[in-house]
Amino acid sequence: MDSLYQEQILALAKRARDPAGLDSPTHEATVSNPTCGDRVHLTIRVDSDRITAASAAVRGCALCEAGAGLFVEIAPGMKISDVATLRDSLANWLAGNEANTPHPQMQAFEPVQPIRSRHKCVTLAMEAATKALG
Repeated sequence: MDSLYQEQILALAKRARDPAGLDSPTHEATVSNPTCGDRVHLTIRVDSDRITAASAAVRGCALCEAGAGLFVEIAPGMKISDVATLRDSLANWLAGNEANTPHPQMQAFEPVQPIRSRHKCVTLAMEAATKALG
């Protein structure tokens, strides 16, 4: 894997390791990947129809942590109704069904595209967000 992408993935993964957590979440969910054992517990604070803050507790690989770190970073300001669309767009882009990434920071996951078994690791936090907000 290209060292630039590795650095970007590790930086995103570090974001998910923030021990601070989230005070007074309005939504939360836990999602697991039974194939590899990854687990994401996501807490979200919503005001009106927008996410104001998000935090993730991850037990899993660096790709799972990076996917969670990405969500925590880009979620504030996002409309609730956009979360499922973003998750689906990311999954489609990873699968090669969309030419462009749904968000510029997702480009870091380009090396994961040919490794289908790792796609769920990357999208697990967005699945947790969709579950929490659904």
